[in-house]
Amino acid sequence: MTTTPRHTDRDTATGTGLRGTARRAGRGTGPGAVGARVLRSLVGLLVAAASILLSAAPPAAAHPPSGEVHVWASDVRVRSCQSRTCDLATTERLSRVKVKAYCQVDAGESGRVTDGRLTNTYWVQIITPGRTLGWISAVYVSGGSNNGPVPGAPVDSLSDPTVDCEYI
Repeated sequence: MTTTPRHTDRDTATGTGLRGTARRAGRGTGPGAVGARVLRSLVGLLVAAASILLSAAPPAAAHPPSGEVHVWASDVRVRSCQSRTCDLATTERLSRVKVKAYCQVDAGESGRVTDGRLTNTYWVQIITPGRTLGWISAVYVSGGSNNGPVPGAPVDSLSDPTVDCEYI
């Protein structure tokens, strides 16, 4: 009685896997295959270089900073949104420094900050000297009054569609 050999994943003569051999043979070794591998490597290198360059880019915004505001206080924390309960946008603290301002919004009672006799519900979107985009209370910005906007940054409100704070 003769038996028909069964096909297996291993080549009995060499001990190598037939599937691996088939895959290697399918890749090709001609000039076209080498060129394709080189092209894939170059594309990968370009993608890696672009990601490195973009990670060092400044944060994006819908419009450039409209001006500067002066932070008069020390150790002012920069938040990720317009409330003291929001996460910190950075560990960087601002002390008596001018920063670029994008805009400001009235956050209402939930955004109110009081420091001594100063109180305000407005928050200013700024970029820190360390290049982090975030929010600070208008209480700590020079030139404003209680519960009002500060000079140096446009106010984002429903009545003015030309001003649009990003990342609200």
